[in-house]
Amino acid sequence: MNNTSGWSAGSAPYEYTVAEKKTRTLCFKRAALVALYVLWVIGWLLAGVMIKLIVPLLAFIPISLWILVFFTWRLTQVEYEFSFFSGEMTVSRVLGSRSRRALCTVKMRDVELLIPCSADGADVRIDRFAPHRVIYAASSEDSPALFAALFKDGNGTPTVLYFEPDEKARKIVRYYNATAISSAHVKFDPNGGTL
Repeated sequence: MNNTSGWSAGSAPYEYTVAEKKTRTLCFKRAALVALYVLWVIGWLLAGVMIKLIVPLLAFIPISLWILVFFTWRLTQVEYEFSFFSGEMTVSRVLGSRSRRALCTVKMRDVELLIPCSADGADVRIDRFAPHRVIYAASSEDSPALFAALFKDGNGTPTVLYFEPDEKARKIVRYYNATAISSAHVKFDPNGGTL
């Protein structure tokens, strides 16, 4: 996790990022893209030989390959950015450090429960909440720091956000909505401290 600013009650915004971990799936995606790039070049070279236009394709192939890499390789470089300001958390997905898309904005007072996914009964509580929308913004599904935030969005849709809040993020949630992470709900802190 990368923290980009400090935080205390009433201070400037707080942001941090979480990068997607290198997993087998991510390695497979990268290998598949490299294979696609190689096939792209071979395919255009073969097409050029067949239609006898190899010289113009020698200029086209590198340019088209660069465009293909530019738009596809960033899909294997995913980060999630969390911004806290005035009692709201904005979650964005950043691809290749270039394109950013907001996934959701959550008002801290609307969070009904913030619970570690590894806590006893976490699955039951999430199922009982019956989320209609699931937002996944974490480094991996098996992260020991994975939490679920249960809330209803602006339209009243029950939503679960899976993410990895750092210590300051949990303090911000507690500051704006202490009941969401009361000791009755949360009995596990992956960082060894108290929530």
